[in-house]
Amino acid sequence: MEKSIMWKYIYEQPDTLKRLMESGQVSELAQKLRLGEIRSIIFAASGSSLNAAKVSQKFYEEYAGVSVYTETPLQFMRRTGKGVCCRDNTLVIAISQTGTSSGTINAIHKAKELGLRVLTITERENTAVHILGDYYLNFMCGLEDCNAKTKGYSSSLILLWQLAIAIGKAKGILDEQLINRITDEIRQSIYDIPATIEETLRWIDGHKDWSKIEHVFVTGHGINYGTAEEGMLKLTETMCIPATLCETGEFAHGYHRAAGRDSNVISILTDEQGYEDLVKIDSYLSGRINRLLVINASKVRYDNPDYINIACRPITASALNIAVALQVIATCLPELNGRDPNMPSNNELTDILSVRV
Repeated sequence: MEKSIMWKYIYEQPDTLKRLMESGQVSELAQKLRLGEIRSIIFAASGSSLNAAKVSQKFYEEYAGVSVYTETPLQFMRRTGKGVCCRDNTLVIAISQTGTSSGTINAIHKAKELGLRVLTITERENTAVHILGDYYLNFMCGLEDCNAKTKGYSSSLILLWQLAIAIGKAKGILDEQLINRITDEIRQSIYDIPATIEETLRWIDGHKDWSKIEHVFVTGHGINYGTAEEGMLKLTETMCIPATLCETGEFAHGYHRAAGRDSNVISILTDEQGYEDLVKIDSYLSGRINRLLVINASKVRYDNPDYINIACRPITASALNIAVALQVIATCLPELNGRDPNMPSNNELTDILSVRV
């Protein structure tokens, strides 16, 4: 079978993200938008764009000093003026990689009705989402002609991190030394991508039976709860199987009852709060369930065939490379069964619901 086009996009990520880091478009935005006055941010997005916003939330709260709300467009449409404390200091960030999401477009119109400023972020210029915004940033990743996004997700993540740093700098929360530390780690994470791809392929080579799974459970904590959500979405999109998501701290509050010999669990392990609990969960599940994969980005390296060890990047909790590992898994497993991870599946539903304009 011919390899999926998704591989091309996965391997393009290092060069794409390096260009994005050096583009300077966030600095240009800072000259137009008074970043230092932003007190709250509302993200309105769907799918991978929403997951990237969730992963970025800690950056905005800790390094930019803003309150953050991550909402689907439908959730945002329920907002009223009473829910906005200060319009002048609130920014809506509407994200749509293609720029054609009807839900995101509706959310932008709603934001304008509420008197809120809108920053739009897309990969495609001159689309409805781009045109409707007051301010604009571009993913700079080029066209990604597939259902399950890879380089677009990574690009949005880097761009959102850059914006958070710029806001923190404008407010005086971040000094140059800390900015350099954060930026250097993001750059190093980009350089880590080829090694992450290689390590993930090594794991797949020894675990081809994962291609036969009919359900998968993904769990993570901290920043990477959002990454777990993205991993669940990727596996659902490419393998066309049901998937379940759980935050580490909630696993023993009912979810654990479903763990059995037929269970397949992907666990995301980092040094963030929740590390010790997840180590205990993984130890308990090992030998009790059908398959366990631990994507490990903690300081501790595990010599275990069921682990994918990737570089520990503490500031970002290795979120970029954990996502890359999940992208590789989601692309490779269907191909082991002779299936295109980008094959059509219930595509008519998106037309019925007018998901895109």
